[in-house]
Amino acid sequence: MPVTGAAKIDALESLRKQLGRQIKSGTELLQEREQKGICLVTGLDGLDETPGGGLPRGQLTEIIGRGPSRGLGVVMAALLARARGEGRYVMLLDVGAGFSIESFPEGDLESLLRVGCDSAKQAVEALDVATRDENFHLFLLDGRDCEPSDWKSVRTQQWYRILNQLRQREAVAVLFARSEVTGATKHRLEVVSRLALGDLHQERLVILSRTQFQPVRHFTEEKAGALRAG
Repeated sequence: MPVTGAAKIDALESLRKQLGRQIKSGTELLQEREQKGICLVTGLDGLDETPGGGLPRGQLTEIIGRGPSRGLGVVMAALLARARGEGRYVMLLDVGAGFSIESFPEGDLESLLRVGCDSAKQAVEALDVATRDENFHLFLLDGRDCEPSDWKSVRTQQWYRILNQLRQREAVAVLFARSEVTGATKHRLEVVSRLALGDLHQERLVILSRTQFQPVRHFTEEKAGALRAG
């Protein structure tokens, strides 16, 4: 006699009662992984003090700076310096002219592989390939020069493929942009502090100590599509 759908549900419920917390869905396992706070500590007080304490491994994090003088370049430089200090190699996917070699110490550049990209689409395609390379565990995508509409040519499936590749290796990818890019990522921070004219003459550590982040919530792929279309 075939087992009915109702009987299967009853059997599963009975098994849950017997084994309790030993039974977990895939969604529950992913939530547990995020709650464990497996993060890359950055050394940036404002970033490490956010929920989770740093950059989550196996994930893509968007760091957003709306408008000029938000200090995204300084944050990028700090991540590069931290990686060099820990003996890690960093791959930078650079779109446009936002990256300036002159602003980085020579020593920090020794651990950097820069890939110049002509468009947001090309940068994401390069990231898709690069995240399969076991030699790199930190990827920076500089999309500060991109307009929201520039990301519309990137397929959603490609973002999810990149996320899957990051999870497999517990690598970290950071996307720097002027506004939200993709609903595929659940990790998004906005730099809410602003650099003043006098900060241009300050040491990098002083500037970083004043840099403040806050989580950006309630952003979906539908909203990302509307933003790109707009």
